[in-house]
Amino acid sequence: MYEQIASNRAKTVFIIIGFIVFITAVGFAVGYYVDYRYGINRSNSILFMALALILAIIMSFSSYYYSDKIVLGLTQARPISREENPRIYYMVEGLTIAAGLPMPGIYMIEDEGMNAFATGRNPQNSVVVFTSGLLNNLNDEELKGVISHELSHIKNYDILLGTIVVILVGMVTIISNITLRSFIFGGRGRKSSRNSGGNLITVIFLVVGIALLILSPIIATIIRLAISRNREFLADSTGAMVSRYPAGLASALRKISSHSAVKTANSATAHLFIANPIAGKSKALFSNLFNTHPPTEERIRRLESMSLGVGVK
Repeated sequence: MYEQIASNRAKTVFIIIGFIVFITAVGFAVGYYVDYRYGINRSNSILFMALALILAIIMSFSSYYYSDKIVLGLTQARPISREENPRIYYMVEGLTIAAGLPMPGIYMIEDEGMNAFATGRNPQNSVVVFTSGLLNNLNDEELKGVISHELSHIKNYDILLGTIVVILVGMVTIISNITLRSFIFGGRGRKSSRNSGGNLITVIFLVVGIALLILSPIIATIIRLAISRNREFLADSTGAMVSRYPAGLASALRKISSHSAVKTANSATAHLFIANPIAGKSKALFSNLFNTHPPTEERIRRLESMSLGVGVK
């Protein structure tokens, strides 16, 4: 577990540094393009690079401190109190003590789909989120299994890595789109006497812009894959040890698998959930290949093997 925590922290630092380098490089490329196309100021590439670096640093720090609030807003989750739902509150409180964690905030998404996720930058600033469909359709043992799974994400620092990825990867995609549009619709600009050289540079930057547009979503998916599949298996096993009843989580996953869709979820937040919340929505080519979650059948099989037949139906 300690190795996983260290690995997640290292990956977080790597992703933030990669984001800063990428945005700075894009800023330099845009500035260089403006220098050539309009000839207004020969130092635009340096200016744009500096501005991009400042923007990237601000976005990185903002994603660290505010990404959980952004995710809660994107999913339309609202806090629930002890008085509103004492059943879920006392379950979370008891399992939090068993896991040796501080009490997280408890939020709910009004949705008939059955799903859940955890978010936050550390255990002291963590939140667990459940859909109303999950709370209404799972029995106590199944719900304890789901809660233990999400608390395991908190304990392993999966929440920091997963939540930051939502913001930074989304920004990379947006900036790539803006960059491509600026290359295509930026106007004719000044004419150069070196038409062949000018045309070549224009084509190069256009190709770079198209490559950014095409590759950014793929790179984003690969990053989410790198942090999602293995951590789900780890959270399943760790959660089963916290609840001491692996069959509960196995039964919950069996129910969730056919009703996991959440209306407010999207491709940027999908990897945070216990099960794919956009199942059936995506029609992208190779969608199964790029699924952010491991096969539910394999997760259930592993949990049932841990239970040694206890509670298995």
